Amino acid sequence: MSDSAVSGEVSSESVSDELVDDVMATDGRVIGRRAIQTRRRLLDVTASLLAERGALDLKVIDVAREVGASPATFYQYFADVEDAILALATELATSVRPISSMLELDWSGADGLDRAREFVAAYTRFWDDNGPVLRILMLRADDRDDRFRAVRREYSEPFMAAMVAKVRAAQDARRLAPQLDAEATAGAVLAALDRLPNYRQNFEKRGTSRDAMIETVARLAHTALTGHSLA
Repeated sequence: MSDSAVSGEVSSESVSDELVDDVMATDGRVIGRRAIQTRRRLLDVTASLLAERGALDLKVIDVAREVGASPATFYQYFADVEDAILALATELATSVRPISSMLELDWSGADGLDRAREFVAAYTRFWDDNGPVLRILMLRADDRDDRFRAVRREYSEPFMAAMVAKVRAAQDARRLAPQLDAEATAGAVLAALDRLPNYRQNFEKRGTSRDAMIETVARLAHTALTGHSLA
């Protein structure tokens, strides 16, 4: 698995090649390769400025100025800044799949904890690279914005399905109690993975390192999903 696949980075060239036939402007026209490159630059700058300023302070004119275009150019591709953020979040729902596929490996054997560590480390790197967009995705979905809720479902479902399968396999092997709800267990693990990065700076101020957080979450996830001891 390449580093770019794990981190969720998306190259302009690969996006242009992949989407040249089905990306549309706001008026419904399918746009060509050069327009897709412009759209890509607008998205990349939106992501960069989002990390610097946050969503509340980010304006269309800021993105357009950084790209060297007019606001009218931005509006050819996106209705507003939030629409551009939605497009970035939609990309993440696809680029995170190599990480969710790591859950398909067997964690019940002797190397299971190592696989859990690799998974949590990869997911943490993904949040490091994409945190500003992911935070808005989760916030807007929590606020019951149907557009972001749909993207979050697409993002989360592969993780949930794989984790539920692990819990049920552990229940069949009598390592986890049958009374344990598999969906709730999977949801709790995924919630921890998604929420803890937001508190990492506070943890680090108290002396908890990034590596220590990854190790702790990996052990908790391994135990919760497989029934193996934390020891």
